[in-house]
Amino acid sequence: MYNITVMASDLGTPPLSTETLISLHVADTNDNPPTFSHASYSAYIPENNPRGASIFSVTAHDPDSGKNAQVTYSLTEDTIMGAPISSYVSINSDTGVLYAICSFDYEQIRDLQLLVTARDSGDTPLSSNVSLSLFILDQNDNTPEILYPSLPNDGSTGVELAPRSAEPGYLVTKVVAVDRDSGQNAWLSYRLLKASEPGLFAVGLHTGEVRTARTLLDRDMLRQSLVVVVQDHGQPPLSTTVTLTVAVADSIPEVLAGLDDIKNPDNSEDSDLTLYLVVAVAIISCVFLAFVVVLLALRLWRWHKSVCFRLQAEGWWACLPQTFWVWKEYRHSFRPIPMRSPSLQTQGRVT
Repeated sequence: MYNITVMASDLGTPPLSTETLISLHVADTNDNPPTFSHASYSAYIPENNPRGASIFSVTAHDPDSGKNAQVTYSLTEDTIMGAPISSYVSINSDTGVLYAICSFDYEQIRDLQLLVTARDSGDTPLSSNVSLSLFILDQNDNTPEILYPSLPNDGSTGVELAPRSAEPGYLVTKVVAVDRDSGQNAWLSYRLLKASEPGLFAVGLHTGEVRTARTLLDRDMLRQSLVVVVQDHGQPPLSTTVTLTVAVADSIPEVLAGLDDIKNPDNSEDSDLTLYLVVAVAIISCVFLAFVVVLLALRLWRWHKSVCFRLQAEGWWACLPQTFWVWKEYRHSFRPIPMRSPSLQTQGRVT
């Protein structure tokens, strides 16, 4: 807007004049595209981010006025790993705030290259673009994976051989592990967590090499079990363990013979334990059966006794046979003599 003062005067004596104020309004035309404050942007997002989280924002300015200065934001359509960019991030068309549609995984996607468009609302809309690089930051979310030794498919345990003539520092085997993370999250260290014979073997801190720490003796067991833990340097650190079986022998046949000797006592102990369990169950069953028989006999005897007492009270010896066979030799023959109950005999004497 401009204010213009116009004055008109004549040439008379004295001269006369007059003036007027003119306000000049300049109408805006959409002749300026939106501009970003930076030529490009970079943003960093930790992996495993929550879905829908705000990750970044961009702002563009349009020097025009009115609707010519109203800016809307959008993302240029593109594909990443075969999926549209809209399945990864979205942008608020009014504010320019970007949101994460999914939770990013550093091991799958490490960066996104986006093109943000700012467009005004003029009759002939003008626009400008800016590049945005989204970098995914690695988090310690993967435990170390053991590559060697690997368990056979049949479920058996692999055996490493250490000859009895081995000197201290002899390389028995090597634990190989990897971590899918990056940076210090993928730095691995190895240490011996448990051993059946402490002090016999040592594990390299950074190499994972299992070596003898002293000379092998005859008293050392044929089968040695080692538990090695592999740990990364992330925060918090993650770890995994692997169990190694080392056979202290000079040859494979000696190992096989020794392992057979080791397995046989285990089998015999298992069979003895099974036998003890069977005998114990049989004894308990017999004791229980005897208890049931005694209990039934006792109840039957009490019932018989109560019946006898009741019948005796009624004057009958029902609990005894009604006749006794009195064996008496008479003319080389035997005959039964009826016996009355004692109560009846007593009554007869009294009478």
